[in-house]
Amino acid sequence: MAMSYVTSLTIIFVILGGLLLFGRKLRGHPWLNAKSSQSAINVSSARSVGAHNTLAIAEVEGRRFLIAIGRNGIAKIGCLDTRETTKLSAEELQNCDQF
Repeated sequence: MAMSYVTSLTIIFVILGGLLLFGRKLRGHPWLNAKSSQSAINVSSARSVGAHNTLAIAEVEGRRFLIAIGRNGIAKIGCLDTRETTKLSAEELQNCDQF
C-alpha cells in the first residue's frame, strides 16, 4: 500500500514537472502574447542626460512622444509628428496633448 502512494506521488510530480516545462516553452509564443502586442509601448530611442535622467522617444499606437524618465517618474515633454505642426488641425493638436 505504501508503494502505491510513492508511485502516485511520483506520477503527480512528473506530470507537474512536464506542465511546468510546457508552460515555460509557451511563454514566448506569439499567440499567447497577441493581446499585449496590440497595446504595446515601444521605446525607439533613449539618451541619458544626467546621472539619473533619460530622454526617450516612445511609440504608442503609431504616435511618437518625447518623454523624460527620472527618479520621480515619467513625464511627457511633447508629441512628435513627421507632419509640420502648421498643417495639424486643432483637433489633432488637442489629441496630441492627451497622453
